Amino acid sequence: MNPVVSDESLHAFVDGELDVAESETLIARMRDDHELAQRVCALRNLKSMVRLAYAEPPATGNRKPGAMPRRQFMQRCAFACLVLFAGLSGGWALRGLEPQSVAASPAPLAGGFRAVSLTREADPNRVLLHLDSAAPDKMQAVLDQAESLLDEAERQGRTMQLEVIANSRGIDLLRAGVSPHAERMAQMKQRHANLRWVACGQSIARFTSAGEKVVLLPTTQTAPTAIGEIITRLQQGWTYVRV
Repeated sequence: MNPVVSDESLHAFVDGELDVAESETLIARMRDDHELAQRVCALRNLKSMVRLAYAEPPATGNRKPGAMPRRQFMQRCAFACLVLFAGLSGGWALRGLEPQSVAASPAPLAGGFRAVSLTREADPNRVLLHLDSAAPDKMQAVLDQAESLLDEAERQGRTMQLEVIANSRGIDLLRAGVSPHAERMAQMKQRHANLRWVACGQSIARFTSAGEKVVLLPTTQTAPTAIGEIITRLQQGWTYVRV
């Protein structure tokens, strides 16, 4: 009897982080295991939801920030809801979430970003920023966005929980000896106790297996997978923004 495939392994498969042999073995199992194939399908749908239902970055040129045509933005949100319900029908990734509580409601954030949550209103006091690139402008943007949100909450007397989750090359922001913003990040962490830096464990394992030494900055935490962390936070009502 084949052992049950863990959610972590499926996350790695969907993220393209299994090696060729492991992927081929899993694909072969899916041909004969309808339930396993459904789990993979549901996870792919959820990943698509996460990708589609994120904020557009600030526009440049003559376009105003957040000036995506309303119809296009609402189509994205509608499709995000559709794939979310597909994931719910799978019954494995979002157990306990009532369908009537699901809404991909755009919420404005500083700098022209927009965000979504799985609750009826995006929670301005619990925000997850997602970075998957080492591009200098992306790194700068995620720090600027985090600092702006935290400073604004402090001025308003609100307690904010903010988490930056990094995967793929985005974990370079969190690597000692690699991150160009280590000093700024340490200062931000000193000023804001509820700020968390989180690195994707799968990305770290992949880089390590390729011969890269990955040493994280102090206070950085790890999550087994980035997509698992994102889905968990969405279930908990957090607002999600992909930078």
